[in-house]
Amino acid sequence: MAPDDPRDRLTPRQRQVLAFVQSYTTRHGAPPTVREIASGMGMASTNAVACHLDALARAGVLSRAPRRSRGLRVNDATTPDAVPILGRIAAGQPILAAENVEGSLRPDGFPGTRPDFALRVQGDSMTGDGILPGDLIFVQNRPVAERGEIVVALLDDEATVKRFVQGPDGRHATLTASNPAYAPIPVDLRDERFRILGVVVGVFRRL
Repeated sequence: MAPDDPRDRLTPRQRQVLAFVQSYTTRHGAPPTVREIASGMGMASTNAVACHLDALARAGVLSRAPRRSRGLRVNDATTPDAVPILGRIAAGQPILAAENVEGSLRPDGFPGTRPDFALRVQGDSMTGDGILPGDLIFVQNRPVAERGEIVVALLDDEATVKRFVQGPDGRHATLTASNPAYAPIPVDLRDERFRILGVVVGVFRRL
């Protein structure tokens, strides 16, 4: 960040709210309401959301149109194309719940499909695809995937990054690692404990 970047003055929770507004607007083509922010981030009080939005407006990173439920606008001059960085994803929580969001990142010059969020990789199961422990992967929200795409999937209580290979019957699939030390994971696509959160569209590594 530049020394005069107004985001330097934001609290971690304010950054999470800003990242949620940016990501929601990108996915839906319109900004969220206060209630949608509270629901999507797992916050119990809309008053708390309103306080964070007021602080973001005072910092100059967010504009609010009065008397409009969808009157939020991220000021792109200060936070262009920021995507939220997620840590551990737990079952039953919204993807962008406050407990999951570590901060945000601007994928400047990102080629191809624009991501909706970034996820910090744990483990070495995808090293054959150049995805190393500690890397950030950029993910596009998508509940389905094409055969051979690398996905972020929720399996029981844990998020996993694997290559998705759907079976010929359309009801079963295999999650395969690119590290031969890991065995393929068979899944039943009808099992409610399994769902695809998104498709990996890029990798970021700090040298």
